Amino acid sequence: MEEKEWTIDTYVLYKAADVEWSAIMFLGNVRKRHKVAFDLEAHIEIEYRTCIETTQTQNKPGSELIKRWFADVVAKKARIFHSGKLPVKHEKALRELGFDDDDLPFVAVCRRTTSRLLVSEDSDYTDAIKDYLVQKMGIRVLTIAEAEEESAQ
Repeated sequence: MEEKEWTIDTYVLYKAADVEWSAIMFLGNVRKRHKVAFDLEAHIEIEYRTCIETTQTQNKPGSELIKRWFADVVAKKARIFHSGKLPVKHEKALRELGFDDDDLPFVAVCRRTTSRLLVSEDSDYTDAIKDYLVQKMGIRVLTIAEAEEESAQ
């Protein structure tokens, strides 16, 4: 089984906190077999920690699960770090397509991973954005269900 480097949008953690089964299974597969990509600038980690705090405050049923998942990823040294900075040409093109600045570090990190797999169902990832990412940067944006299937292989 090939170890992959996954870039996981915070959206996936929120879905797991809402007890969406495919999100929970995907995160479990990643924790057992793969690495999670983070940016050196800590944007992704801050988003993850905010998600954990928010879901705990809201008493989401899966909040403890995502908290334990994150702790396991850290403890198992399953994090891989890359720069969260994009080349200006990509940043500019994505902004022109209406992409949210908060998601730029996820794309920047994913671009530097060996797998180039980004998991999100966030509405920011329009067909035009997905086309740009795959054609110009080699990044595949997967749904949670697609990621669950691929992470189990």
